Amino acid sequence: MVQLIYSGDEHCVICNEYSEESEPLCTKCREKLRRCEESFYIGTNEEKYPVRSVFYYSNIVKELIIRLKYKNDFICGEILAKYMLEFVKNSKLQFDLISYVPMTKRALKNRGYNQSEFLANNLSRFLNIPVICTLIKIKETKDQIGLNGEERWNNMEKCFEVQENKSIRNKKILLIDDVITTGATAFHCAHCLKEKGKNDVYILTIAKSNV
Repeated sequence: MVQLIYSGDEHCVICNEYSEESEPLCTKCREKLRRCEESFYIGTNEEKYPVRSVFYYSNIVKELIIRLKYKNDFICGEILAKYMLEFVKNSKLQFDLISYVPMTKRALKNRGYNQSEFLANNLSRFLNIPVICTLIKIKETKDQIGLNGEERWNNMEKCFEVQENKSIRNKKILLIDDVITTGATAFHCAHCLKEKGKNDVYILTIAKSNV
């Protein structure tokens, strides 16, 4: 098992019960993790991208993501990064570069960090594969929560750009995000990366939501 930094007190970060071998999640909580075995595509027949997710967005995984995303809980982020790293290794995914779904400058300033960038940097550190930061979000958008499928796609259209970088042409790029629902956000990011550099883009998320 790949080990990330965890300075716990032998208690589960979710239920606070005793956790054997200083694992951040106890056995009962680990058993509630719902693995996502399916692979799928987002987009149309003219342009589509392969997607894999480590888990389904439910119970324990949902709590871990919320704590990382909204509560500055980087221990939970390290747990998620560990599972993502194990997934990459077990699935033998091959790629040249790592990218992530960006935030606007205002959103990044308000939150203080980008959870997708946090996950991408952890993968980079253990796989020794560079993270590229050329994908930028140029337009403020509505929160995707509460929008229907069509509204989500329209909300994300033309709000991402890729800064000029000759070193990312003709590469296999792994695009990281925390949760995928309709795939609107990931698709528009992948489209920019492909269009700018004729790259092959693969998407990996911690969780897949059916909402």
